[in-house]
Amino acid sequence: MRSAEGNFTRYPQLIVKRVFDIAASAIVLLVLSPLFLLASLAIKLESRGPVFSVKHVYSYNNQHVRVLRFRSRSHRDVTTCGRFLIRSGLDQLPMLLNILGGEMSIVGLHCHFLPPPRLNDQLELAFVTRSFRPGLVSLKTPRARTDGVSRRNADLFYISNWSLLLDAKVLFRHLFSEHTYLQNHLHR
Repeated sequence: MRSAEGNFTRYPQLIVKRVFDIAASAIVLLVLSPLFLLASLAIKLESRGPVFSVKHVYSYNNQHVRVLRFRSRSHRDVTTCGRFLIRSGLDQLPMLLNILGGEMSIVGLHCHFLPPPRLNDQLELAFVTRSFRPGLVSLKTPRARTDGVSRRNADLFYISNWSLLLDAKVLFRHLFSEHTYLQNHLHR
């Protein structure tokens, strides 16, 4: 298996990937900042507790990272605001802060939550060799998924075949797939 960081021919592509992550997440955060503030206010008005929920995941260089999401539950029940945030995908908007901070990427591996899952040695090696950050979108993100393929196999495929073109395809499938259209229009 190839490591993206160890292959100097991929280094310029990795720089482009990081610049895209910074630019795209900054622009989206800026454009959607009123929505970000409204969601924060709605969460605070509907229930007590923090605005964000935190999940701990493995990230680049095998770091443990606190991934942010808008809180959608009060105790164990999904709140009205939370239901809307989940259905619209806006619950993930705070992850753009993780992307700006370099802890995540827009397109990357599936988030592997702590405690460590039992993973194939190759996948563990990929994390140790600093291959990729977890992504807001991955091959196994529900809206961009490859049906019938396990998360592990999807991640191994992504690591072995990574390119800017693959990232573009995954992002395009996530944004414009029929599944996305159906999910956004049938669950209202």
